[in-house]
Amino acid sequence: MTPNKTAGSEMSAFERRRLENIAANKAILTDLSTTAKKILPAKKNASKASTPRRPRGESSKREPTRPTRMSSRLAGLGADTDSPQKRAMAIEIEQAKAENASKKARVHGDLNLDEIIVDGKKWTNSIHGLKGLLRGAQPGVRTFTDTEIQETTDKSLKDLQLRMSSLNLYEQWLPNGNTSIFVHGQ
Repeated sequence: MTPNKTAGSEMSAFERRRLENIAANKAILTDLSTTAKKILPAKKNASKASTPRRPRGESSKREPTRPTRMSSRLAGLGADTDSPQKRAMAIEIEQAKAENASKKARVHGDLNLDEIIVDGKKWTNSIHGLKGLLRGAQPGVRTFTDTEIQETTDKSLKDLQLRMSSLNLYEQWLPNGNTSIFVHGQ
């Protein structure tokens, strides 16, 4: 029972209105369901006639498929048949994998700045090494020189360095030369 209802009291106007709304909603729903039954066709429970199964044909014996490629070890060829280029390439790949694995390895415990190598440069324990950690790139300071550009063997890196060194600031506009803005007072 609700708190405002007592055992001997009559229904309040709110409860009476609520019950009338419930009855009206039920009447609307039953009317909708009867009209829907008239509009929609009744479902037929007749099952489809199943198609007769076809008899299986005779299974032909299949020959085991041969692999199109076979490793030299399975073919019985020794390791002496490898060319020196392949061996050098394999060694290079293994070294690259080992280097990448060492880069991705998690280090437990404290880090020593002497052991950290970033972009081919070793950090030192001196104060100069720590300044480089905090400072990062300095605006307006070149990160590579013309001699480093000439010594670079990678063509794409060399092109990028040449393009970066040829960049200039736009000098035709001065930030303090803008005098057309005027703030009006009241």
